Amino acid sequence: MQHHFHPTVLREYDIRGIIGETLSADDARAIGRAFGTLLREAGGWTVAVGYDGRVSSPMLEHALVEGLTASGCDVVRIGMS
Repeated sequence: MQHHFHPTVLREYDIRGIIGETLSADDARAIGRAFGTLLREAGGWTVAVGYDGRVSSPMLEHALVEGLTASGCDVVRIGMS
């Protein structure tokens, strides 16, 4: 399955966007799946996921975790950190 990101979201050193405009839960899910796949190919299994105090953070964390687990990773959810 191929995912198309808004052209401004994926940057050289980070991932940034405006929720509902350029960044969505589907984007976070795709990022989780891609990162999880790379991690698994490198022999990794476990990922810790935390988030900040923004209103959108729990939704993005949930979608990211869905993508990571879909790729076969174990996820440790550390909550707001």
